[in-house]
Amino acid sequence: MVGTSLPSTVLPKAASLTDALIAPSSDRVSGQTLGVLRRTFERELRAVTKLAPSDQPIRVDGYRLRNEVLGTSVRDNPFRWSPWTARRPIGVECARACLSNRQQAPLQASHEVIARLVRRANDEASRSDSLADWLCGLSTGGRAVVQAEAVLWATQLLTALDWTKIANPIVGADRSVVLPSPGQVSLRGRIEVVAPIESRSRPNGRWVTPPSALFMMMFGRPTPAARIEMGLAALAVAFDDRHSEIPVRIIGWWPQSGRALVLPVDLALLERTCEAVVAAVQRKCPTKLLATANRRGRYDTSKVPVGRRAALIAAETERVAS
Repeated sequence: MVGTSLPSTVLPKAASLTDALIAPSSDRVSGQTLGVLRRTFERELRAVTKLAPSDQPIRVDGYRLRNEVLGTSVRDNPFRWSPWTARRPIGVECARACLSNRQQAPLQASHEVIARLVRRANDEASRSDSLADWLCGLSTGGRAVVQAEAVLWATQLLTALDWTKIANPIVGADRSVVLPSPGQVSLRGRIEVVAPIESRSRPNGRWVTPPSALFMMMFGRPTPAARIEMGLAALAVAFDDRHSEIPVRIIGWWPQSGRALVLPVDLALLERTCEAVVAAVQRKCPTKLLATANRRGRYDTSKVPVGRRAALIAAETERVAS
């Protein structure tokens, strides 16, 4: 798998990230290749979840995969709202508001988003575990802490890209896909931005669906699990039958360390991500061993044309990420 690490001296210039995100590319994983990969993937998931209780869905998200790759234990603690966990959903709404009205600042947008959620909790019968209900129970000082975290998150996203170059971006485009298996495995891909790439016409003059690129905003600095975590987002988009799109690349951006990672969404990335997902699910359901891999490896797509190799989006002088 080919990946490009943009040097910190280039960042945080928004133009560099944006150019890498929307650079034209004709290299895409074909639908036929993806179909073979998906059938093999689902077959292995059925093998490892054969004895799993069907009333206990298994969710695989970036957090679980990150701990799987890094070898750290995962505790299935119940989710709880906090200023840290609330900053992204509120920050997404702030970013959308600021992009639709360039005169609005993230601070003002966050105030309106929080006020709207509190009104919703007061006027409607919201769930006791909802974000609106949790915000309604906070003091003024507590809401101020939540607002500060959301403003920081939204500001980092808004300043990461040159939005004037992106046509019709989708902000906050998370994808969830439920796969057919006895244990009801669901994939959850977190995606901050989906950016369409300029479409091209066929030889007969008909326009094709424009490919897209994905943008993720991460915390801290890149880890050895970053590629798989980014691959999960691409896999969730590719397996989502409602949209039938296969992204051409995905960019991870770590604003705290000023680093970015550009990955082409090729067959190698999707295969490694599938293997990591199966391993994570098997750890959750250790009642069934993996099927023996054949000599060609788990995902045998040798009979399917994979097309040209995904283009490397970097100058030769840029360092290749390990």
